[in-house]
Amino acid sequence: MSEGTSMVMESSENGTDLSQDDNGTIVEMPEDTILSQQTSVNLVPFIGQRFVSQDAAYEFYCSFAKQCGFSIRRHRTRGKDGIGRGVTRRDFTCHRGGYPQMKLSEDGKMQRNRKSSRCGCRAYMRIVKRADFNVPEWRVTAFSNIHNHELLKANEVCLLPAYCTITPDDKARICMFAKAGMSVRQMLRLMELEKGIKLGCLPFTEIDVRNLLQSFRNVNRDNDPIDLIAMCKKLKDENPNFQYDFKLDGHNRLEHIAWTYASSVQLYVSFGDAVVFDTTHRLDAYDMLLGVWVGVDNHGMTTFFGCVLLRDENIQSFSWGLKTFLGFMKGKAPQTLLTDQNMWLKEAIAIEMPETKHAFSICHIISKFSDWFSVLLGSRYDDWKSDFYRLYGLELLEEFEEEWREMIDKYGLHDNKHIISLYALRTFWALPFLRPYFFAGLTSLCQSETTTTFIQRILSAQSRLDRFVEQ
Repeated sequence: MSEGTSMVMESSENGTDLSQDDNGTIVEMPEDTILSQQTSVNLVPFIGQRFVSQDAAYEFYCSFAKQCGFSIRRHRTRGKDGIGRGVTRRDFTCHRGGYPQMKLSEDGKMQRNRKSSRCGCRAYMRIVKRADFNVPEWRVTAFSNIHNHELLKANEVCLLPAYCTITPDDKARICMFAKAGMSVRQMLRLMELEKGIKLGCLPFTEIDVRNLLQSFRNVNRDNDPIDLIAMCKKLKDENPNFQYDFKLDGHNRLEHIAWTYASSVQLYVSFGDAVVFDTTHRLDAYDMLLGVWVGVDNHGMTTFFGCVLLRDENIQSFSWGLKTFLGFMKGKAPQTLLTDQNMWLKEAIAIEMPETKHAFSICHIISKFSDWFSVLLGSRYDDWKSDFYRLYGLELLEEFEEEWREMIDKYGLHDNKHIISLYALRTFWALPFLRPYFFAGLTSLCQSETTTTFIQRILSAQSRLDRFVEQ
């Protein structure tokens, strides 16, 4: 059961307050309650609370839900517009209320939905329409804030689809920025400055903007993916050891494609124990995520194992890419795998490569430090970064734990969300936790930079997808 406010209250439609179940309490509210016209995150819904409309009630409950760590959806209604009194009752429920429904496939067989977050949560708020002195209003007649699941933190709840909204004005500006050639991160930073809000506090994420830009794509470029598939088929005909696989969406458009070469498969047999899967780059012209598998040979030279292009950035897409790569390499998974801090990729690796030791590239982590800490620490930023580098390279776990606490005390970072996250994931990046595993030197800063440079050279040929494969 979730922490915080937990209430179950219900009022009958004739005005008598009743308890909904044995876990609740009977709460009687005075009739002279204030008619709520504006939302306030500092208020908790209560029996008898009044609203001028359904939408006003929805906005209020939505603000309350966001403060608590969940989102809501419209549920049951009583009455129909145009018949009698119209809609007279509305229920708003937690987004995890109810259970996933089975669907019928085209052949008439039952099939499962994609993984659903619904778990039967019974948190809800009910409003009923009244008309005192011929003035219609909506009153709260039932409210429960008891959840059967953990509530999200402030930095997590903002990522729920209900709160990731892009207004028409913001869409227009994003379109204008895209035509000016700005990157997505530049767009987000500029919009934060324009709105005068803190870093990362826009009501939408980088992925939301990328999905929007995908809808803005020039339809004339849709032929390029077709050319890419045709080119891969041609390469396969010329060399049977060339391998590729692809997936089309419901509109027969390219969704994912991956490929590797005969020489890459041979290199993987010898040097595929430690692998980097870099997913930090995109083909900007087509707004597709680029994933590159690389490693190092016994001379420390970067070796290429394969490529994948993904339309979406989610667990399903990454799982497809990982399974396809394992298929290319005859099922041999690497002993260790380095990636960036992508949580969807982290989940996909745990599913598709459960025996592989997964770690985060220190180079990708350090690249975010300037945004995270430079303003916060000011003149102490360079000193803190030096202390972090030292911590990263320690030998013993006990040393790391002790000196990490000293660093937190020294710089007053106890409540910093990035520090909390880094510590929670320390087994994925700190060398004292990774030394028992074979990484072929890929965890060093120098080798990480060499790998990045190698991938940047690949990206230089992205004007057309077919030429990209040639490169």
